[in-house]
Amino acid sequence: MQADSSDASVIAYSREMGLTHADFWRLLPRAMGKQPYTLNGDTVQTTVDTGTLEITLGPPEERRIALLRLPYSVVSFRFVGVDEVQQLAFKAHFDLHFQRGGG
Repeated sequence: MQADSSDASVIAYSREMGLTHADFWRLLPRAMGKQPYTLNGDTVQTTVDTGTLEITLGPPEERRIALLRLPYSVVSFRFVGVDEVQQLAFKAHFDLHFQRGGG
């Protein structure tokens, strides 16, 4: 996780998520739970506790291994005015709904 050090009240990080844009938008409502949110292009905006959160979906990318193609996108999270406990709770709930089975 890469933090934004310009402001102590900002927690910002990006990560690769192995999914298509269609998968992201399909799973987003469940991942957000009862949290109301707005969409502006590829950006999701919401409030978390007394702060705000902006989730930005990067352009679709693809990894190729021989004939196998694996879609992914970089997803950026920027929490402003959200304490670490609330940020971690949101992240745990969000991640739970984007988990995929495996084994």
